[in-house]
Amino acid sequence: MISKRVLRWQAVWEGGDPAKVAALYTSTATHASAGVAARLPELGTAELRGPDQIRAYATRSFALVKNIRFEILGVTTEGATDVVEYLRRSSIDITGPKHVVEILEWDGDLLSSVRVFHF
Repeated sequence: MISKRVLRWQAVWEGGDPAKVAALYTSTATHASAGVAARLPELGTAELRGPDQIRAYATRSFALVKNIRFEILGVTTEGATDVVEYLRRSSIDITGPKHVVEILEWDGDLLSSVRVFHF
């Protein structure tokens, strides 16, 4: 069974609204992904810090990537951490779905840390 917090995370990212994505994170949250360095090279890092940088990343991502959908393959939950494995389908995945694993760490209802791995 997929938890409500993971389903909310999925719905927010699939919804394509950068403000709603940023609102999913704590004020001190981090979000690390190779996609960060590719989409926001001016930051000089693969790790975002705080909702403002996360909003900027989501804005740039949604401008490039349309129709994002996650087919969740599995979720492992341990306390305040969810590890989500999924296939991403989007306008940039023209050769087939992208295999992704995300480690989501929660502080109550908000994300405090996210690490994204693309395969």
